[in-house]
Amino acid sequence: MAVCILLGFGWAFYLPHGLRPFIIVLMFLGFFGGNFAIFGLWLPEQYPTSVRATAFAFTTSFGRFLAAGINLALGALVVRMGTLGKPVALTAIAFGVGLLAIPFAMETKGATLPD
Repeated sequence: MAVCILLGFGWAFYLPHGLRPFIIVLMFLGFFGGNFAIFGLWLPEQYPTSVRATAFAFTTSFGRFLAAGINLALGALVVRMGTLGKPVALTAIAFGVGLLAIPFAMETKGATLPD
C-alpha cells in the first residue's frame, strides 16, 4: 500500500494528463488495501476469552480515533502546502512504520488460544 500511495499521490496525481495512470495505481491500491480484513482473524487470538470481544473492539476502534486526528492534520497540510497529492503521499509513512513493527508481532500459528 505504501508504494501504491506514493506512486498514486506522489507521482501520477501530478502528471499533466495523468488520469489513466492515476486510476491504474488506485486500482492496485484498492487491491493491496484488502489486507485489513486480516485483523478479524489475527487480533482475537491475542487475548483471553474473558476479554476477547472487548479487546478486539478497543484495538480496532483505537485506530479509528487515531485516523480521525490524522485526517484533521492531513487537512491542515493540504491548506499549508496548497495541494492534495503530497500530504496524502506522506500517509505512506504509517505503512513503513507498520512494516518495521512486524518483527515484534506475536506469532499465533500452532499456538493454543489463551483461556
